[in-house]
Amino acid sequence: MRIIYIEDNMANVALIERICHMNEDELVTYDDPEVALEQVSPGAADLILMDLHLGNRAIDGLQLTSLLRQKGVQEPIIAITAYDTLGYADQYLAAGCNGYVRKPVSVRSMLNLINTYRTGDTTA
Repeated sequence: MRIIYIEDNMANVALIERICHMNEDELVTYDDPEVALEQVSPGAADLILMDLHLGNRAIDGLQLTSLLRQKGVQEPIIAITAYDTLGYADQYLAAGCNGYVRKPVSVRSMLNLINTYRTGDTTA
């Protein structure tokens, strides 16, 4: 499975790299949302993991999600966020995210999430 992870925190990237290695998944990472917007195209991945707070960048994760959807990217996008307020979930969905995961991310929950999208059973 090919996974794109857009994240500016290298410790978080290292965790997802370890998880992808366990699953023998291919991981492509971007720490700059503008580069990701330029390079991510429809069909580029099976799953996109999106950090919502991308440092002091002109584009945040929600904006990038919306722009990728406008670009025709149909692949599942999962927001990864430290925010845990009910109103935020609506914002994630409105921007085009298929779901979200709260930080800190556990290895088990991320493995389960990736395997859910691997099998195509996203109803759970």
